[in-house]
Amino acid sequence: MRLLRLALAFLAASLVGACVERPVATSLSSAIAPPPTPAITCRGETGSVPAMLAADPCPAAQVAVQLAVAPVRLPIDRIAIEPGPFYCDDVWPGTGTPRACYGGAVQPGQFMHAWVAFRQSNMVAAVMLGLNLPDDLDEPGATRPPWSATLVTFEVPPAGWVMP
Repeated sequence: MRLLRLALAFLAASLVGACVERPVATSLSSAIAPPPTPAITCRGETGSVPAMLAADPCPAAQVAVQLAVAPVRLPIDRIAIEPGPFYCDDVWPGTGTPRACYGGAVQPGQFMHAWVAFRQSNMVAAVMLGLNLPDDLDEPGATRPPWSATLVTFEVPPAGWVMP
């Protein structure tokens, strides 16, 4: 009986010892490097824009683009953001035959578009950005509204297309 109690006590001590948290010999934070920062180019509107849109649009546009492509779940390699919409719905300019189109009037500074390349894929995301502008752009104290971003497509670009 005494031997049985001794064996049970030894077993209990072993189990308790196994449950105690022990420090790990190597640190995971030193073994995993942070992902490289993506290369980002952003060009704002070059012409005259309303006073409320005069501030640099790029910092907020960069965030909006990154949020729009987050569902892709791949590490971003490069982002190129340009002023204006995808004119005539041409997501991959410079490829194919340009078609005649008649777009509506575009308020300078209201739209931007972007392309995002990813590290582990030959696919590129195209993103459209727009601002929901008030009727009176010259209203005193008016500030730039947040960008609305839409993931237009995520595909392999056509042959001949070059990311700006």
